[in-house]
Amino acid sequence: MQKIITYIGIGIIYLISLLPHWILYGISDFAYLLLYHVFAYRRKVVNENLRNSFPEKTPAEIKKIERKFFRHLTDVMIETIKEFSISNKAIKKRFKFTNPELFQEHYDNKKSVMMTMGHYNNWEYGVTTPLWVPQECWAVYGKIENPIMDKYLVRTRERFGFTLYPMEQTYDIMLKHQQGDKLYMFMADQSPHHAKIKYWIPFLNQETPVHIGAEKLSKMLDLAVVFIDIQRVKRGYYEITAQTLFENPKETDEHEITDKYFKVLEEVIRKNPENWLWSHKRWKYKRGVKY
Repeated sequence: MQKIITYIGIGIIYLISLLPHWILYGISDFAYLLLYHVFAYRRKVVNENLRNSFPEKTPAEIKKIERKFFRHLTDVMIETIKEFSISNKAIKKRFKFTNPELFQEHYDNKKSVMMTMGHYNNWEYGVTTPLWVPQECWAVYGKIENPIMDKYLVRTRERFGFTLYPMEQTYDIMLKHQQGDKLYMFMADQSPHHAKIKYWIPFLNQETPVHIGAEKLSKMLDLAVVFIDIQRVKRGYYEITAQTLFENPKETDEHEITDKYFKVLEEVIRKNPENWLWSHKRWKYKRGVKY
């Protein structure tokens, strides 16, 4: 019975994805009303995160960012559904790299890339990176419990050219593919499990536990560390600008890469804070507290 329900659900999602964008954004507007005003989805989490991150802002300013965030969130949700059927040609019109030549330079220099990003604007469209770069692209993903849905989501995201691998296979996969023509996509701005916390930094006015895996791997494999900044041009259209943070990571000090990544990410967030994923419980762990 569960299989039948899953297949029906996948079919419905795919049919919705076939709708034109103007209808989908109408659905997004309605979803915002439900999510924010009716169900109040994680509103307390979002409001607390915003107040702690921007103590200099007034309650009215925080509330304005909060509302904008939920409108952004429902747009990301609906754009992710559209991803199930959108063509390569259509996605390249809506999600453009402004400087793909940066990746070409690394490729020509036989330098593989660690492409870092945050959950900012439509991070889901990061799976379209292979349409713009010469590298063979790989990305880690977290498995979901439903094997049918898991397989379908992987296939959907891989159709743009990425090869996805489970999180627990990260080190094995990357160590086996060390040729200088690879790109690995990492999003390191979520909270690590309390048992895996190794490093804390000041981030958005709060002491924050952070992942250091991207730094460890970039040093181990000598990957150029590139950060991509995704900005919304208008509704449904984005531009991505890449910048190389470190050309030779083995020459960096301990935690220098991690510190730089979060410094650049915070600068991006502060420009348009409503576009970051505030509903995530990033500050649920406190230093010195046992869990």
